Amino acid sequence: MSFRSIIQDLRDELGSISRKGFELKMGHGLRSRSHRVVHDALGPPLVGALRQSCWANMPPELLRDVLVRIEEGEGSWPVRKDVVACAGVCRSWRDTMKEIVMTPELSGKLTYPISLKQPGPRDFPLQCFIRRNQSTQTYHLYLGLTQALAADGKFLLAARKCRRPTCTEYLISLDADDKSRGGGTYIGKLRGPRRMHCVMDSIPASAIEPGGMAPTQTEFLHNSLDSFPSVPFFRSKSYRTGSLSGSVSGLKEEMLVLKNKAPRWHEQLQCWCLNFRGRVTVASVKNFQLVASEENGSSNQEEEKVILQFGKVGKDLFTMDYCYPISAFQAFAICLSSFDTKIACE
Repeated sequence: MSFRSIIQDLRDELGSISRKGFELKMGHGLRSRSHRVVHDALGPPLVGALRQSCWANMPPELLRDVLVRIEEGEGSWPVRKDVVACAGVCRSWRDTMKEIVMTPELSGKLTYPISLKQPGPRDFPLQCFIRRNQSTQTYHLYLGLTQALAADGKFLLAARKCRRPTCTEYLISLDADDKSRGGGTYIGKLRGPRRMHCVMDSIPASAIEPGGMAPTQTEFLHNSLDSFPSVPFFRSKSYRTGSLSGSVSGLKEEMLVLKNKAPRWHEQLQCWCLNFRGRVTVASVKNFQLVASEENGSSNQEEEKVILQFGKVGKDLFTMDYCYPISAFQAFAICLSSFDTKIACE
């Protein structure tokens, strides 16, 4: 049997098992109406079926070559679910896939749930969008699969707005159906802030310098709910919040500060404008672009790199594009804060 035939046979077996039960656990979220993000763990039927197959006892060298080919060939969703399926066969397959699959910073791809808490690509933004449901006060984040602004996407995160006497909170979850703090897919909480002048408490200012590094989380924290610390991951100068359970923090050096990018005067339109490069189509005070502040040594506007941009494209549809050094989780949290106040005007 040729090497190409081995790879194709494995893909066929993964697809056959998927049709029987894989979609129930992992396939939800491939379209905008879906409700589940891909998880690291697979259901017992899928794991059992793969463990009983001939692939479970493949020689390590051949196994790695096969998995490398699958990872390279399944570069985008929804077919990238096969990469996640391979990681769920057994511990050796999982360890091999964790070595093969690179972080979003290096690969530009979102594969596992932990990818949502890792810095985005350095060279280009990941294009996402947010759907708002005003009646239920919920927000769903999707990865864009095409260039069409209103097309369906890959479900990533969900949030539910909770009004408190003194503030507004957003509970963020990996599952659109379960946004409670007691749920197994709860990954964080946003409280505030009130101004879009963010101090990223989990990212050092040196991260945006040549050769700089941003903290990269490799595992979700499995603390009990009661023992979860409330760790600030971004805050404003006027409102000390943006707190989040289980963030990577503890850094003592100068933190990265983000600010609104200053608009430019458009002679033909006779107004101040920001260039969203076609990703925003509706004028709104909520539209913004964030860049590194002068406090981090970024003063030349021509060289300012947009780290996060957010803008309106429909009544309840917004685009969200982010890149290194922030993660999808951090970008989503910052954008959620814009729904609570008209930050671009402040």
